[in-house]
Amino acid sequence: MRSRRAVGRRPATTALGLLLAAVLLLGLAVGIGLLVTRAETGTAVEEVDSGADEWFADRRTPTLDAASDTLDELGNTAVVLGVGVVAAAAGSLAVRHWRPAVVLALALGGELAIFLTTTALIDRPRPPVVHLDAELPPTSSFPSGHTAAAICLYGGIAALVLAATRAWWRWLVLAAAIVVVAVVAVARIYRGAHFPTDVMGSVAFAVPWLLVVLRLVPSAPPRGTVR
Repeated sequence: MRSRRAVGRRPATTALGLLLAAVLLLGLAVGIGLLVTRAETGTAVEEVDSGADEWFADRRTPTLDAASDTLDELGNTAVVLGVGVVAAAAGSLAVRHWRPAVVLALALGGELAIFLTTTALIDRPRPPVVHLDAELPPTSSFPSGHTAAAICLYGGIAALVLAATRAWWRWLVLAAAIVVVAVVAVARIYRGAHFPTDVMGSVAFAVPWLLVVLRLVPSAPPRGTVR
């Protein structure tokens, strides 16, 4: 029944639903950003937030520095774009339908729009620790763009795989997506690019946005499952 409703939904209705969700999640992201930047001063949250970055900075090693440099690239714009294009093409060819490409395009495009708007409105300085990246993006520390992009890309790929196959290995894809998102988030904190609340702010808007896209974009007609 859910698939039939999704297939029968008019494009205008879908677009309106996506726009409304994006506006609401933008409001949520901005609200969280204002809360952590204006109401955090002198609270236990501020102590934990800054303490986490200092804890990681005190435990840096050359090996971990090199590993984090590689791992956080999984959320880099160029990597996300490249992986997204390949995954969209491969997914659409596999199920012989345009849905995978549209889902990933909308998930990543909407995430980027919410992130850029939020970071423009929330001017939060980067954590007061040594930054391992030679040059950080000229955006606010809040929210974490790498984390949000990783959620929408790798989470989106996992969701599409779960919908396309009943094979046991689909759960490995989901587990891998969760691990990649977690690794990217931790790597950004380790490298001094973000506070933990920056990462949590990204989770707060990126996960619901991905779920909305998956729910509203029409499902592919059944053609059997991929094995």
